[in-house]
This record gives sequence, structure tokens and C-alpha cells, in this order.
Amino acid sequence: MSFLYPSLLWALLALLVPIAVHLFNFRRHKLVYFSNTELLKTIHQENAKTRKLKHLVALLLRCLFFAALVVAFAFPYPKDAEAGAEVEEDVVGVYIDNSMSMKALSDKTTLLDDARESARNLVNQFPPSTRFLLMTNSFEVQNEYPMNQEEMLGQLDRMRSEGPPVKMNEVLERFAMLRQYHSLDRASLFIYSDFQRNMLQMEGAKADSTLRVFAVPMSAGPLTNLSIDTLWLGSPVMQAGLTNEVHVLVHNRGERGVQGLPINLSMDDKVVAASTVDVEAHGTTELLMQILPQNTGSIRCSASLVDYPISFDDAYHFVVEPRKTLTVVELNSNSSPSCVSMVFADDPQYDYVVMNPNRFDLNVLSKAQLVVVSATSELNATLRQTLEEDAAEGASVVFFHDDEVVDTNRLTVSDLAMKHAFFDDMILEMPQHADLPKILRHVNLHRNPQATTLIHLANGDPLLTLRQEGKGYVFDFATTLDPQWSSIADNALFVPLMLKMALLGGGIGKASYTIGFDKMLIFSDIDVNGNLDLKLRKDQTAFEVVPAYTVRNNRLSVALNDELQEPGFYDLVLNDSVCHVLAWNDSRLESVMDFCTQEQVEQAFREAGIEVSAVLEAGDFARHDLMQAIARKSTWWRWFVLLALLALVGEVAVLRFWK
Repeated sequence: MSFLYPSLLWALLALLVPIAVHLFNFRRHKLVYFSNTELLKTIHQENAKTRKLKHLVALLLRCLFFAALVVAFAFPYPKDAEAGAEVEEDVVGVYIDNSMSMKALSDKTTLLDDARESARNLVNQFPPSTRFLLMTNSFEVQNEYPMNQEEMLGQLDRMRSEGPPVKMNEVLERFAMLRQYHSLDRASLFIYSDFQRNMLQMEGAKADSTLRVFAVPMSAGPLTNLSIDTLWLGSPVMQAGLTNEVHVLVHNRGERGVQGLPINLSMDDKVVAASTVDVEAHGTTELLMQILPQNTGSIRCSASLVDYPISFDDAYHFVVEPRKTLTVVELNSNSSPSCVSMVFADDPQYDYVVMNPNRFDLNVLSKAQLVVVSATSELNATLRQTLEEDAAEGASVVFFHDDEVVDTNRLTVSDLAMKHAFFDDMILEMPQHADLPKILRHVNLHRNPQATTLIHLANGDPLLTLRQEGKGYVFDFATTLDPQWSSIADNALFVPLMLKMALLGGGIGKASYTIGFDKMLIFSDIDVNGNLDLKLRKDQTAFEVVPAYTVRNNRLSVALNDELQEPGFYDLVLNDSVCHVLAWNDSRLESVMDFCTQEQVEQAFREAGIEVSAVLEAGDFARHDLMQAIARKSTWWRWFVLLALLALVGEVAVLRFWK
């Protein structure tokens, strides 16, 4: 047996005090006169041996109490569990959670700074020959090799202060991969994290008896956090000179409600709207604001509030792109203009193109916001695949059907699904005796569980259905625009239907992206011919990255891993010209101030079959001696504390109940 604090063993000399008291018995005797001394002599002879045995047992228990307590404070551990012997076999892994929630304040600094300093103390405890692996949420390549002590300390100093949120099973899987790659049979892993509940997920984690885990929960105490979780536009398409609504969702994760919280909405760094909001404790509030873009092109917008100390989620960035025109393509085998041309051909906001399905232009078709497929069009496999991809990337595709098997019963439209979002801002109120289209012929649309019926016929059959396909929409009409089939083209409902379909397909990309989650961006409105010099540049900074990309069907796919370091606006630069402005935000998973206790952390690892050698209290992570004790993995001190308590209870029982 060895001791972490052998100097404390000098306290065993205190055992001489109870022994001296027992031997010399410093208690004064009181003289009492008694008439019958013969009786007292008999009692004394009968109880002398019992009394001596009782005091001797009490003395031994008292000495055992002091001795066990001193040994427990000296921290005993097995002699073969020296720190050097533990690490010579393999590698010491250190994982530091550098997500946004670790920026919470401790007593003086942030949790991340405390974890970094504690890790430095840990590294300095081991011999210089020890090999280390450093892991963070960024999974940086420069850390993925065994380092000596000096290299490890340098990497700790250069560690990034921000990283995306990751699940605990991803950390364990990554560490197992590095061990396998470097042929490390046994290892220890020290985990510094605040252990947010939604991040402590162990699904898929594999049990490993060769891995010893030391958990170091970091805690800043009770926290409050106000955040803008998300926002969305009232209309999917922005147009210059037209007001649009912005719905802002504000979340309060504190114990107290907030009144009069200021919220600002800015466009190109200029505040264009301001309001206040009241949010109850642990509640959410939706705030409605308005923006009025005056020009076309990309406009950088942000909704923001002021909160402390968790501030990464105080602003939500997004980009709006008011447009001059929307491209509408009609696939029609006939050369004569159709009824669709009367809606879009003479409107300067729309670029209307008629295309023969047998000689289609893939470049124009892939950039269309609305594709109308007439009943006379015959589609080959390539064209069908292109239309599916157009819908998946955000376009609206409308099919008019005239199959051979038709229902020739004369029917009228019975009702419209007015509660569906499709009819929002399109029909304010349906008249009681509205003039609805007459249907002379219609086909029976195949029932699709993913399709929603927007317009019903009198017999219950669907006339118009809608289904979402990726980012876009597919509409199916059970009839055609031919007057021998229906009166849809002559009805007042036809124009708003077509305009709404075009507007739904008019969005370009997403208003915002999430760092660490959106790793594949697809653009269909970029000229991909010739050489492509593609860059992603931080707005008004020197940060620049060259992303990987592929081109397929005139679409540019940009792949990102963890290149983006912070939220904000990034310019997608193609051949020295900005082709898109992208808004990026941090994940709001880090906004949830819900953390696991030490018992819950240990239980989560245990249920995954992973041994937790020790769980360090959050307030003790900077103590050098405690980290050294944890490295030696000894719990013998607990048994000596238990022995001391038993000795104390035994002494009390002997003195009280031994008659």
C-alpha cells in the first residue's frame, strides 16, 4: 500500500493521547463514607474484570477511529497503481467540450478556460514520455496523432474556443477510431464537458473493457438564457417594394419572466424595425415584425436581442433576395399559345418560356421556378428525372392529366380546402354562391397518402392535389385546360392558382443555414460552364475557404465540413464574383440550459457498457492533487472512512449499553 499524502501519517501519534488517558486515568476520585464496606468489597470483586474489559474495548475502538480517519485522509492506493505504470501501457486521451455552452462563466473565467487549465495540470502530472491525444468538438486533424507532453501543452493553448455541438457517442466513436488507427490497445479518456442532457446520447456506443473513462462535469450553477430560436417569413418570396412579415420566436430558459425585452430587426446593418416582447419563465413568444425591401439582390438581415452571459444565440441571421422576375416554363407539344401564357406572358415580373418536351433546354429548365406540364406532353425518362430534381430543389411542377380512362359525368367543384396554408393570402373569404369551375371530364388520380387534396369535386374525387417533393411542390390536376374538359381556364380561380404556384417555387436556397448541420448546399441558378474558381468568404473579414464541390445536371453542390468558425454572413464567390450571400447561425441545441447531474452522467455511461472510473465534482477540476488521485483510480479511502464510522458507533454502543 502507498499513500498520496504520507506526511499525514504523523497524525497517528495522536493515538498516544487516549492511551495515556486510559493508563493514568486523570479523573479525580471523590471520597464517599459508607457504613457497610463488606458489601462494597463484594461488588468490586464481582465487576472488576468486566469493567477493565469494557474500558479496554472502548480504548481499542477509539484508537481504531482515529487511525482509520488519518489513513483515509492520507489517501491510500495500491502500490502497483503508480501513475507511471498506468500510462506506459497506452495513451491518455483528453476530450474538451468547446461548444458554445462552455462559454458560461464560472467564478472568474469561462468553463472552457477552466477545463483547459485543469487539462494542463493533468498533463503535467504524467512523465514526459507519456503519449496524449487531444479531442474537441471540431475533430481537428492536427490533434489526431499521439503527442508528447510538450506538444500536448502547445495544442491545449492553440485549441479553438468554438466548436459545433456533438453527441457523446460521436466522441467515443472518434476516440475508438483513433486508437485503432494508431494501434493503441488500452487507453484512458478524460472528458471535460458541461454534459448537456441533449448531448449526452449514447446510442450506438460500444462497450469497451480496455477503455477507462474519467468524467469531469463542468458547471456554472443556475443559468438564464434568452435566445432567438428561429424565424420565418410570412410570404415565401420577397419582392422589392412589397412589405413582408417576419415571425421571430423568442425563448426564455430562465427561472424568471422577462418584460419589455427589446428586439431589433436590421437590414444591411441598419435597424429598420424595433419592438419589445414579454416572455414567461421557460416560455416562448412569437413576435411579428415587418420589413420593406426597396431593391433587388441579396439583403443581409438579422433579428437580435441583448443577453448575458450566454450570447451566441442572441442574433439570428438570414438573407432575403427580392427578385425582378420568376422563370415560368410550359412544356407543350402544340405550337399555339395556351391559357397559361395569358397569365405570365405579358407580366414583366415573369420570364415565360414555352418549350417542346422533345427538345427541352436543360439549362433553362433547371432554373425555372414554375414548370407547367400540359396534358399533350409526352415525357421521356430523362425529362421526368429532371422535373423530379427541379421539385426537390424548390420549384413548383404542375401536371394536367388526360388519361384514356376518364369520368365523363358533368360535375362541379364542391369545396376548397380553405384552412390549408396554400390558400393563405389568396382568398380572403369565399362567397356563398361562388362561381366555381365546371368539370366535364376528369381522370381518377391515384391515391397518394402524401398528397393533400386542395379542391374536391361534388362526387368526392380530387380535382387538385398537392404533395411536397424535397424543397418544392408537385401539383396534379385531374383535368385539362381544354374547354371540352373543363372551364378552369375561364374561371376567376385560375389566375390566382397559377400565381400562387409560381410564388411557392420562387424561393432561391434557404434564408439561413446552421453551422455543423448543413454540410451540403445545392444551387441551380449558377452558371457551371467552364472553369470554376469557388470560394466561401466571410463578409468584411479576411477569412476565406475553398470548399469541395461537384456539378450534376447543371446544379452546383457545395460540400462543407467544419470550415466555418463563427456565425454571420458568407459570400459564395465564383470566379471573383459574388453569386450568393449565405447566412449562418449556431445550432440552438446549445441554448438549452439543461445539464445532467454526476449520477446521471455515470449512469449513462454504465448503461452503454462503458466503465466510469471516477466522476470529478465540478468545483474541484482545477485541484492538482485531486486530479492525481483520480489518475491513480483508488477508492480505498472510502473503506477507511466507513471503518472509522463503524468504530465510532461501536465505542458509543459499548459505553452506553455495556453494563
